[in-house]
Amino acid sequence: MSSNEEYYIILHVGGHFAKDPYVRYVGGEVIRLKEDPDTISYFELCKIVKIGIGFNTVMLIYFHEPGTEWLQNNLRVIYDDTSTIAMLDFWVKFKEIDLYVEHEVDNPIIVDKIFPLTAGLRSITINS
Repeated sequence: MSSNEEYYIILHVGGHFAKDPYVRYVGGEVIRLKEDPDTISYFELCKIVKIGIGFNTVMLIYFHEPGTEWLQNNLRVIYDDTSTIAMLDFWVKFKEIDLYVEHEVDNPIIVDKIFPLTAGLRSITINS
């Protein structure tokens, strides 16, 4: 890698995966970060997500194989330095990599009201 090349992580955070019928990442935000692949390890990725972006509890980090259109069957889990090296191979080749983060909600929203499923329905009596 030459020193003047730029490498970017496209970080998808705050959303969740949905399958209907294809896998997609719904909601959240997308953040583009300029990073140096020579300094990235699994723990560095976790640090970027936890400290730099503000999510404290990372469950899983996935990367989407560049050059493939759909997320379906093209997501790979990053769980250690070996899987990080696999991601780096794609990242260096394509200069950009999409990472998707699954995480727990740090501040859950608790709703006090209970909304019955029958709200808004009317009762109809039929006389025979």
